[in-house]
Amino acid sequence: MKAVAAVIVVAAVASACSVSGEAVPTPDLSSKAVPSSDFPYGAGQPVPSAQVPGILADITFRPMRGRNDPADCTPAAVDTATAQVRVGPGGPAQGTLTAMVVRATDSFDDFLSEARRCTEFALGGTVGTAVATTVDAADPSAGTVQLERRLRMGPAPSAQDQSAQPPSSSVTEFVAQQGDVRVYVQNRRPGGTALGADELAATRTLFDAARASAFGG
Repeated sequence: MKAVAAVIVVAAVASACSVSGEAVPTPDLSSKAVPSSDFPYGAGQPVPSAQVPGILADITFRPMRGRNDPADCTPAAVDTATAQVRVGPGGPAQGTLTAMVVRATDSFDDFLSEARRCTEFALGGTVGTAVATTVDAADPSAGTVQLERRLRMGPAPSAQDQSAQPPSSSVTEFVAQQGDVRVYVQNRRPGGTALGADELAATRTLFDAARASAFGG
């Protein structure tokens, strides 16, 4: 994933059509997005609306087409229309930092249960990409979790042992949820490089800022 170019965003309340055909307001999350200036290694830039569906697929590991393998490791959908995504440069690991606030269709408990159950799955809609997930720390009472993900190229896990193949990229992921509002902060970098203490702390600080923006406090 590459940092996107800066764009001018006009905050407006989007609208959709109800079953009756009347326009109904769609909740605007722009005020809940973490400020671009809170990114630690350079300003986070808003993702253009045309690119949001693809970026959401990368962040959530829910393919735009098809299902993951196993199928029950396909994450529940999030609301593309109201998602607010910022992407900025990463630190020494030469990756990117992504912060997103979005409306989820499943509970935090369901999200955490899937992360614990789906320790390895193959991404749907791609040519042989396996994702291995480790739950590093979780606080269900606070609705927060830290995940480590390793992506590897190759056949599905059922066809070949993926553990022998080096990761093509790694993701340190923080997630928080209150009600149906969910926050993601991801540090994605090439290879299997672990984050240094300072970069991990900077990623966590961005997550704390994103939580405060989304939930207050």
